[in-house]
Amino acid sequence: MTPYRKKILLIGHTDGLGGAQTAYHELFDFIKQEGYDVKIINLTDRTIKEQPFGQDILIGCIEHKVSGAFQKIKKYLSLISAGLSAKFFHPDIFVSIGLSNSANFISGFLPGNCFKIAQDFIANRSKEEMIWNESRKKFNGIAVQAPSMLNYWKATLDNPTDVNWLPCFPQPPVEGVLKTMNSKPKGQIKLAYFGRLAGNKGLPLLFNALATLPNSSNLALDLWGKGEKEADLKQLAKELDIEEKVKFLGGYPGEREGAELMASYDALVLTSTEMEGLPLILLESMAYGLPFMATNIGAIADCCIGNSEAILVQPTQDNITIGLALLVSNIQNNLFDPKRLRQYYEQNFSPGVMASRWKECLDNPQIFFS
Repeated sequence: MTPYRKKILLIGHTDGLGGAQTAYHELFDFIKQEGYDVKIINLTDRTIKEQPFGQDILIGCIEHKVSGAFQKIKKYLSLISAGLSAKFFHPDIFVSIGLSNSANFISGFLPGNCFKIAQDFIANRSKEEMIWNESRKKFNGIAVQAPSMLNYWKATLDNPTDVNWLPCFPQPPVEGVLKTMNSKPKGQIKLAYFGRLAGNKGLPLLFNALATLPNSSNLALDLWGKGEKEADLKQLAKELDIEEKVKFLGGYPGEREGAELMASYDALVLTSTEMEGLPLILLESMAYGLPFMATNIGAIADCCIGNSEAILVQPTQDNITIGLALLVSNIQNNLFDPKRLRQYYEQNFSPGVMASRWKECLDNPQIFFS
């Protein structure tokens, strides 16, 4: 007799290269490798032919951004079609990668014995937030990204028994890539920022720190990413007279080329000021032995506990400037150890560590969220 393969349905965003898209892709790969019967619903503005993962497991495409009556009607029809397909699939477990109204709508089509899990990537939400409350009503369990996010809800909610933490899978590291450790004082120090050029990333604070740091003539900052603040940041770099230190390089490459690029830098900087969970770029950088300075926002502190290759500062101008000076000093004095950082990653955030948590959940989600 063939053993029963548990059915799992996933819904998530596929457009772009952000953390949510990476988490969706890597979770799909994990569930597929574990031998589950998996189907997916994509939130996307691209055509069906442009979708990742393959057509055989895709049971729905739902428009993400719509405007105008015709597009809204089209999205509603897409939701109905995906919901009926989900009902026909009859999953044992439904996982929404991120909170969304579309996922809440689809959940209404699923049978009562389907255990529904919604992942939330944003730390310290208000318990009055509409999407949070609607998702708790529709789903059996809310999965936050890191232990500190769970602790927040334990302290905030009267009854947090439907909340637990599940990690987001970062991209697995490319084999054979690790930052080298220099034994001599550095000449030029190359720092990197990987991510969207958005208002919540604190980049003006970083630019001001770079402009006011003494003896910073040998510093260079490469920005990899695009976003709505790019023009403003270029103007600010000009006003601060740091145009020669800062490069805007657009989207960064993937796979081995991207891994080797990341490992070629001296350190990574992430100066977020709001709206973060645990950024996957920090986990990816640790896998290649790249030290970092980051601000204490969201769950970022979770990957700094016992991590001597990380500098954690408060998201203020003075603290970021002090943190940047310490980062540069540690680089110049060769105080960071790439192998030690890679070992920290392997022990705390490697795919194997994360997979064990997910296996525990998927084996018995009722107990996991009780």
